[in-house]
Amino acid sequence: MERTTIWSTNGLGSKCALSLWNEAISSAFLKVHTQLRHSAAPFQAHLKAKQIGTLSINQLHAQSYQVICNTEDHLNDWLFINLHQAGQCHLQQYGRHLSIAPGDISINLGSSPFTFDFDDGVAMTCVRLPLAGALTRSGLIHDFAARSLPHNAGSHLLRDYLMSLLQNFDQLLPHQVELANNCLLELVTMTLEGDLCTESERKTPQQALYNRACSYIRRHLNDPNLSLNSLSQHLNLAPRTLQNLFQNQGTTFRSTVLETRLLAADQLIINRIDSPLSDIAYQVGFSDQSHFNKAYRRHFNMTPSERRLLFT
Repeated sequence: MERTTIWSTNGLGSKCALSLWNEAISSAFLKVHTQLRHSAAPFQAHLKAKQIGTLSINQLHAQSYQVICNTEDHLNDWLFINLHQAGQCHLQQYGRHLSIAPGDISINLGSSPFTFDFDDGVAMTCVRLPLAGALTRSGLIHDFAARSLPHNAGSHLLRDYLMSLLQNFDQLLPHQVELANNCLLELVTMTLEGDLCTESERKTPQQALYNRACSYIRRHLNDPNLSLNSLSQHLNLAPRTLQNLFQNQGTTFRSTVLETRLLAADQLIINRIDSPLSDIAYQVGFSDQSHFNKAYRRHFNMTPSERRLLFT
């Protein structure tokens, strides 16, 4: 069943316009919070959302604003493929920061927190589809969210297919949507696996394995079951072999987890001014606020509260 919805803030005051825009983005993408980055008024934005089955294409034009997603829920296991047509923006997810220029393609996931900062007027087309298949099983997509797509044959085919899909989306029949979803997922897989092969040629097997271990840690920061044993099972390595892997990199599993959690917390402190520090500590895997405060101060030479004051 096809559905097309259009939202526009034309003629609305800033407060009503932003409220409508938040409703529009949450309806077309997933539950998020939007806020103005500048005080320019009135806020002007337009969104056209087309959906057939589980595949949706959202085309938006807007002034400078920010999108904050606090979701940590695998029920929102959406893959977002974004074609950036105008405006510089910044995407943060999994502790990574990606600056995106017009003409670029970015990827982010709906199951984990992310932030989109649009510095100026933005025009973007976003394709939303369920994450499934090999990308879900391998966890490969989590390593590439909020990273520049590699320039290889897969990425060129992906771009060409996306442009063709946008031109022909209205002609898709409901039973063809699943085929279109599968084609997109296969092309994304081809793009990412191609770059993985290229990286493995440049890196030693130990370095590649260490990178996989760190990627797993980033994805499971708030998992209470994150441990050396869970990581060893994921990588199919003996715990002692895994310990040696970290030692060869000049660190330990425990130190790597702690540093990764602190860096992730620091990003949240900066970008989520209204979030209680206790919530941020819990979100990145700390079960004790006092332990979080002490560890943060040792690492950054200031408390979380002092860090936040620098950005308020």
